[in-house]
Amino acid sequence: MYLKSIELSGFKSFAKKNGFEFNSPISAIVGPNGSGKSNVAEAFRFVLGEQSIKSMRGKRGEDLIWNGASSEPRANRAAVKLVFDNSRKVFSDIDFSEVTIERVVHRDGLNEYSINSSQVRLKDVMELLASAHIGISSHHIISQGEADKILAASPKDRKGMVEDALGLKIYQYKRLESERKLKKTFENIGQVQALRKEIAPHLKFLNKQVEKFEKSEALRQELLNLSTQYLKQKEIHIEKLRAEVGPMGREVSIKVSKEELIRELGRIEGQISAEEHFAERELAQPVSLEDLENLYQEINLWQEASKILARIKDFISNKKQSGNLTKDISELKKRKLEVEASIQQAELQGVANELRIKEKEFTQELEELSHVLGPHILQYKHSTGTNADLIESKKNIERLKFRLEEAGVVDSEEVLKEYRDTSERDAFLERELTDLDKSAKSLEEIIKDLEKRLATEFSSGLERINSEFGKMFGIMFGGGEAQLTLIKSESLVEEVLEVEEVDKLEEGLDIKVNLPKKKIKSLMMLSGGERALTSIALIFAVSQVNPPPFIILDETDAALDESNSKKYGDLVEILSKRSQLILITHNRETMSRAGVIYGVTMGSNGVSKLLSISFDQAVEVAK
Repeated sequence: MYLKSIELSGFKSFAKKNGFEFNSPISAIVGPNGSGKSNVAEAFRFVLGEQSIKSMRGKRGEDLIWNGASSEPRANRAAVKLVFDNSRKVFSDIDFSEVTIERVVHRDGLNEYSINSSQVRLKDVMELLASAHIGISSHHIISQGEADKILAASPKDRKGMVEDALGLKIYQYKRLESERKLKKTFENIGQVQALRKEIAPHLKFLNKQVEKFEKSEALRQELLNLSTQYLKQKEIHIEKLRAEVGPMGREVSIKVSKEELIRELGRIEGQISAEEHFAERELAQPVSLEDLENLYQEINLWQEASKILARIKDFISNKKQSGNLTKDISELKKRKLEVEASIQQAELQGVANELRIKEKEFTQELEELSHVLGPHILQYKHSTGTNADLIESKKNIERLKFRLEEAGVVDSEEVLKEYRDTSERDAFLERELTDLDKSAKSLEEIIKDLEKRLATEFSSGLERINSEFGKMFGIMFGGGEAQLTLIKSESLVEEVLEVEEVDKLEEGLDIKVNLPKKKIKSLMMLSGGERALTSIALIFAVSQVNPPPFIILDETDAALDESNSKKYGDLVEILSKRSQLILITHNRETMSRAGVIYGVTMGSNGVSKLLSISFDQAVEVAK
């Protein structure tokens, strides 16, 4: 046995805590009409997650809570607890030998769900139950008046009941969850695409700005390289001029022109040449005999040695006046050197002027380039310079400056930061879009796989159901045929205009029956009793294909006569070999098949009471 017990507390007429132990394959709950025994079936629906209050004979949540009487105050909540034996892992996802599921409803409408005393969501309860082929559909909780439900259901709903009975609900939950996730993924894809579309124009603008900046930077770097070499080469030239001028050269101020000095130098050089020629001629000329005779006669006349010496001295001195010529020549040469020095200082003045011009140009060019290139221009100090033509280099520099100005100078730091941030944002969105696309494809594959499994298992299950349905129908009617057939329903499609649109039609299950010795082909032609037997045969057949841990039958045998009750009892025993049965009944034949019988009575205060009784007592209580 899988189902161990159910406990009701404050649920409908069960004001106090009452517990039913299910330790037999077939348990019966009996009692007179109005005693509250059918509230037990509704308690099962409640704890298994039923959301329709109407299906539990109420209008709102607090209608399920004991409303009070003179002897018993009203309850603030209703609670129902189911206990399962999980030693054979009927709930494979829970690693406990016992599983308890509880639902509580409060008067304010709040519902609480728990599994093994841990609060959970309704979704968690439904998935857990679905994994063990337990749900709230009519294939295993069949209340009084609902025996005909599977026959009266629409083909679509009937198909849903069969799917639930086949244990396909877990796949449907997963498919619906995957479809929900896929829908959310597509919404996220749309949002991400919208965000990328929103930032695309700005990113395009920033990209152009960056391209412009990169172009400017390339020109700037080219200009920097050329300018540093140009300035270094010019600095080297200026240093040479400074060395040529010397420390005093820049302080010279010459009164006469260079041309006048050159003319004077020419005159001096001519005069020196003439004087030197004359001096050479005078000094090389011999003394004449006449001069010597005259000197001799003078000396004989004077007879005094001192006079003679003086006269000789005078003679020699007169002859040496052309040494005066040598002195003159020396003076002229000295003057020549002075004039030549002056001419050279006129040369230095030109170099000094050129130096001042070059220095001024250098300062101005350095300042202009620093405005364009910033402090990087000072790199010229570490440059080696080149032997390129300065004039040509200057032209190239001006050309690059013009192109740089034409390209436009942007606020590089701000633009680059914004571009990086926007690019990173776009790249993140692109990666997110890729991940979402992968997720969408994965979910689509999961949905396809789930749909394939649903179709395959449904087809296989339907075949097994029809096999059991035919057997049980034959037992109930002593022959005949019955089967479920898959059909297309046009309930959600107004009109089929294209052949392809047939796939859009909903699928459903139709029931075909053929009673022995009767020409009955439609359910509409069956009598009330025949419909009840057909419904029971179908429900039992469905439960045999994928049997749930337990089946609750709430007076489904009420319309059966004694003969059919025995057939019903036989089927109940067949079912009990694969599922626990909880039978709520008045039928003596049905009671006889139970191993445990509980009696439910109700006193004048409206409180249901639980009795464990024998078979004979049960027959009396049921009356």
